Amino acid sequence: MDGKTRVKTAFAHQEPDRVPLFEAAFSSKLASQILGRQVYLPSNGGASFRHFLQEGMSGPLALADAAVKSARDAIALYSHLGIDMIRVRITEFLSPVDFGYGNFGANFPFDVEVREIQENRWRITGPDGFWSEHIYEPATDAMMCVNHTVQQGGMVEFRRWVSFLEKQPVNLPHQALPGLAGVGAAIAAARESGIFVLGWGDVVYPGSSPYLTLFLTAMSSEPDLIQRYMQATTEGALTFVKAQLEAGVDGIIGGNDWCFKTGPMFSPAYFRRFFVPYLKKIVDLCHAYGVPYIKHLDGNTMKLLPALIDEVGIDGHHPIEPDAGMDIALLKQMYGSKITLLGNLDCGDLLMHGTPDEVEAQTRLILRAASPGGGHIFSSSNSIHDAVRLENLYKMLETVKTYGVYPIQA
Repeated sequence: MDGKTRVKTAFAHQEPDRVPLFEAAFSSKLASQILGRQVYLPSNGGASFRHFLQEGMSGPLALADAAVKSARDAIALYSHLGIDMIRVRITEFLSPVDFGYGNFGANFPFDVEVREIQENRWRITGPDGFWSEHIYEPATDAMMCVNHTVQQGGMVEFRRWVSFLEKQPVNLPHQALPGLAGVGAAIAAARESGIFVLGWGDVVYPGSSPYLTLFLTAMSSEPDLIQRYMQATTEGALTFVKAQLEAGVDGIIGGNDWCFKTGPMFSPAYFRRFFVPYLKKIVDLCHAYGVPYIKHLDGNTMKLLPALIDEVGIDGHHPIEPDAGMDIALLKQMYGSKITLLGNLDCGDLLMHGTPDEVEAQTRLILRAASPGGGHIFSSSNSIHDAVRLENLYKMLETVKTYGVYPIQA
C-alpha cells in the first residue's frame, strides 16, 4: 500500500498492511539536517514563521515561491522518512493583525502594513487603528504576539474588534493565494509520493494572543459578544477550509488548543455553548466533501471528548498526550469504534532524553494497545521539534515499520 491508501484504510477502521505514520509538524532545523540543505517547513519553530513573514514583506511573488518550496520540501522529507500523512495550511503564509498562527478567519484584516521596528520585533498595523506586535526569540526559536489593540484597550476594544469582523467580507482574500499555491504544490507532489495530505481548519480562538484572559472572562460577562465573535470568525474560517477542500486535500485537521495538562480552560458547558455549534459547521463541510476531520488538541481532553465525538462528529483525535494523563489504551476501549486515534509517543522527555531502546519499548506498547483492528495512526504526542534526538526519531519510525505490520505482533 502507499501512504494514502494506508491512511484511508485506518480511517475506515480496517487493518492496512501496517500502521500509518503521521507528524503534524516537523522541526525545520532537524529537517535541514536530514535533507542536507536549509529548509523552512510549516509551523514548527519561530524561524519558519519569521522566514515567511519576511518573505511576505518582499511581496506576493516571493511569498508564493516560499510557500511552494516549503510544501515541496515537506513532501520530500516525509517521503524520505516514510511518513504517510502530512499537514499543510494556507494560513502559514499570512500576516493578519491578530497573528494567530493559523487560527483566524478570512474576515480578519489582511491589507496591513508590516514593519520591523527593531531587530526581531514587528508591528503589524491594519485598518480602523487595529495593530499587534510580535517578537522572535532566537534562544528559544519562538515567535509570539506580545501586544495587541484589544490587550491595551480591554473590553471596549474587544467589542469594537467583534463589530469590525462582522462587517468584513468572508471571500478568500487575495493575500491567501500564495499560501494556496503552497497547498496545491503539496497535493501535486504527494500524488507522486503517495502521501495523504491534510489541510487546516478550526474555529477561531485567541490562544496565541495576549488578550486570551479577556476572551475567557467575556464568556461569563458578555456571552452574546462571544457568540457574535464565534459566528463571524467561523464564517471566515469556512472560506479557508472550502478553498483547501476544492484544491484537493484528503482531509482537514484543526489545531486550536483549549486544554491544560489537567483539563479544559473552560467548562464543558461553555464548550458546548461557544464551540460545538461552530466547529460542527467545519466538520459538516468536510463530510460534504467526503473527507475526514481530525481534531488536534493537546492536554487532558477527556471532559471534551464526548461532545467532540457525539455532537461535533470528529473522525480523529490527535495527539493524545501521555504527559497530560491521556491513556491511548483506554481511549481505544472507549472510542476506538467511533474515531481514529492519532498518537501518542511522548515527544517531551522520551524523544528528547530517552534511549533508542526505551523508544522502541514504548512504541511497541502503543502498537499493541491501539493498533489492532485499525483506527490507529502512529505519531508523536505533538510534533518532531528541535530538541528531539534524531536517533530516537529514527528508532520510532523503524519500530513502527517493523512491528506495526498487521496482524500486530509487537
